[in-house]
Amino acid sequence: MSKIAGVKEKLGALQRVAGLFRGPRDVVGIDVGTYAIKIVLFQIESGVVNLKAWGHLPMAGKQDLGPDEKKIAITNAIRVFFVEKGIKIKETATSLSGNAVIVRYVKFPRLTRSELQSTLAAEAEPFIPFDINEVQLGFHILNEIVEDGQKKMETVLVAAKKELVNQRLDIIHGAGLHASIIDVDSFALENVHEKIPDVVQGPGATLYLNIGHLVTNLSIVENGSTRVVRDVFVSGNTITKAVMKAFQCDADKAEELKVSRSIFIDSDEKEKALAEGDRDGLGVSQAISQVARDLVAEVHRSVDFYLSQGPDRSIGRIMLTGGSSRLRNLDRHLAQELKVPVAVLNPFLLAKGGEAVPEELAPAFGVAVGLALRRNGDWE
Repeated sequence: MSKIAGVKEKLGALQRVAGLFRGPRDVVGIDVGTYAIKIVLFQIESGVVNLKAWGHLPMAGKQDLGPDEKKIAITNAIRVFFVEKGIKIKETATSLSGNAVIVRYVKFPRLTRSELQSTLAAEAEPFIPFDINEVQLGFHILNEIVEDGQKKMETVLVAAKKELVNQRLDIIHGAGLHASIIDVDSFALENVHEKIPDVVQGPGATLYLNIGHLVTNLSIVENGSTRVVRDVFVSGNTITKAVMKAFQCDADKAEELKVSRSIFIDSDEKEKALAEGDRDGLGVSQAISQVARDLVAEVHRSVDFYLSQGPDRSIGRIMLTGGSSRLRNLDRHLAQELKVPVAVLNPFLLAKGGEAVPEELAPAFGVAVGLALRRNGDWE
């Protein structure tokens, strides 16, 4: 099975629950984030990816709304965007992450796909920390192996709480659209990975940090397949809160400070700030550095686990994406701390044409671009 086929099968069960149907191949990628909704539409012809439409719909002013009010606000924002852009396609791909989504790499007795599908709940239950009746399950078979004389298969197991799935379906269907595909954020990034040559060249695996407002998706892609997936709760909002605490200010002021300032990379920058009396710069750098220290610890934890799985494994590069990935000097700071090249991903490098996406917004679209690369029916 090719790596592309592997991506397409990751969440077969979740796709079925979305009410699939035959229709046009193109889908609209919709990444419903806490801070903003990201929407991307591609037209793919003969392997060429053409950008037809994109949208960045801020939700920052809706943070204080109740769950039902927020869901209505998100639904309306998506509906208005489709109308304004004249998008007629109704099929969408969306994705989930967070503590209501579990990804496990497990070894099952060797079965056929249909056999595993029919017994999935029983096989998966020992690995899922939720009531098995409250989750929607999906799987992807990575490899068939022999271990201790027993035939087994390495399998990616995915469980998402039905409540979370239904909430997302309510939003998509409420906007008058069809939820053709429900994926996982980290697996959506795998689609981007395989289409950007600068990422896949060179030895070693690629580690992705999709730094969102509330959650950072950490994943490691090896030879085109995602081998480690974790969601950690060191994120953009963590940095905002650290700045709020340091300056005793509100969230809006903290956002302004963290975007306009940067982490000091060396002692010369710090000494210059001291000489100029730049107290804001010093305070922001210290606050971001403290949060970055926690993020580095999470990266080390995941990398150590990955390296323990085989003697020939290594991390060749780290790619940052997500709305908080463009904080000034964050990439340089992480490269300095982790001793690995770090770059900020522009996922639109794989596309041609269309209205240019501003450089400061592009990294936030990693997941949305990955979703927009999916095709209706590509799991078959």
